Amino acid sequence: MSVLIFGILNLCFALLNLFGPLLTKLMSNVKLPANSPIAAMRADPGYAKLLNLNLVVGLVVGAALLACGIGLLMLKNWGRLGSIIYAIFAIVYVPFASLMQWPFTKRMMEQTPGAPPGMMTGFATIALVFGILFGLAYPALLLFFMTRPNVIEACQPEQPAVPG
Repeated sequence: MSVLIFGILNLCFALLNLFGPLLTKLMSNVKLPANSPIAAMRADPGYAKLLNLNLVVGLVVGAALLACGIGLLMLKNWGRLGSIIYAIFAIVYVPFASLMQWPFTKRMMEQTPGAPPGMMTGFATIALVFGILFGLAYPALLLFFMTRPNVIEACQPEQPAVPG
């Protein structure tokens, strides 16, 4: 049952990873007022590089998750192993990407008109922590379940019957 559930979840997260970055890239072309904090963040060349990196990583990860999800639904061991590789990658990448994004988010929040500066820095920090925890939840569960003996057994090829 867990293989089926994680196969479906892999497909859902694959769609998010495939279409989320593309939607973000499309939305980055929306015209904003020049004094907007988001416009200032977009104008930063470092943020543009980070956005492009996340676009590429999202597309690659999305394609891999799509394949792994299909593999899990077919009870293939390569789907299980690919899911484990994704989980390990995500456990490393999520905190890295979040920490790279944090200075831009913090600066944008600090530029919010009418808000006390210290409060916005606190909100940015809380958003960072919750973003990392939320981003690690699925990969951690996936890694845990894909290494359970019943999942390993379910994804092993059936041995041909010995004539006898």
